[in-house]
Formats: sequence, structure tokens, C-alpha cells
Amino acid sequence: MLNYNLDSVQAANKLVQLCEKYHEDMDIDIVHGRQVIDGRSLLGVFSLIGHFVTVNPIGTNNEKIKEFEEELKDTK
Repeated sequence: MLNYNLDSVQAANKLVQLCEKYHEDMDIDIVHGRQVIDGRSLLGVFSLIGHFVTVNPIGTNNEKIKEFEEELKDTK
């Protein structure tokens, strides 16, 4: 799980694009409090703008998960 600051529309858009890129390799949940949103849901992610969220990649390919995590760190 990784923390991510959705401080702008641009940050939310980058997160959704990154989740779309990896959607065949894993599911990615965006968690804020008790809300869990699919990372590919543009409207769902946009509803969390202004909050810190937790990004939770779920899959069996550890290489792809690490690759996703590195790309996510680079988008900040």
C-alpha cells in the first residue's frame, strides 16, 4: 500500500492513467477512510481530490506491482 496526495485534477488524472496502464496485470484500489474505489474510475478518483489516499495494487505478478509502485512514486 502506498500513500498518494490527490491535491489536484492533474494528480487524479495521472493516477487514473497509471491504473489504466496496469489494469491487465492487477486490480488497483484507491482507499480513503472506508471508501474503496477502482483506480480506473475517473469519477470515483475525482471525488477524492483534496485528500490523501492509499493506493493498493492487488495481483500475483510482483514484478509488475513493483514497476507500478516505482511509476507511482515518479508521478508525485
